[in-house]
Amino acid sequence: MKTTIIIAVVSALTSGGFLAFLQFLISRHDHKQERAEDKESAAIKDTLIKLEKDGIRTQLLLLILMKPGEQTEILRLAQHYFRKLKGNWYMTSIFKTWLKDQNIGDPDWFDTE
Repeated sequence: MKTTIIIAVVSALTSGGFLAFLQFLISRHDHKQERAEDKESAAIKDTLIKLEKDGIRTQLLLLILMKPGEQTEILRLAQHYFRKLKGNWYMTSIFKTWLKDQNIGDPDWFDTE
């Protein structure tokens, strides 16, 4: 009788420990998977932002070159590009030249630094 109780207790402790270890391994795998998915989502988001910047920059260039008198549209696009998307690169000098050519002062949202 004592042997049966001891075997039952040892068996319960062993299977409980095994289940806890199994649960730990599953949880660890899930966390690794989540981190990998988070990194992938961040990379996709960065790519989308870059593509949006490229598209807005192209539109801005086309408007400045082909329709320089469309001040409202150019300023709206420029504000989105420079302020929201934090775009810069070579567009700052082109936009500054356009502002000068159109006799428009620097907008308050345009940071020339």
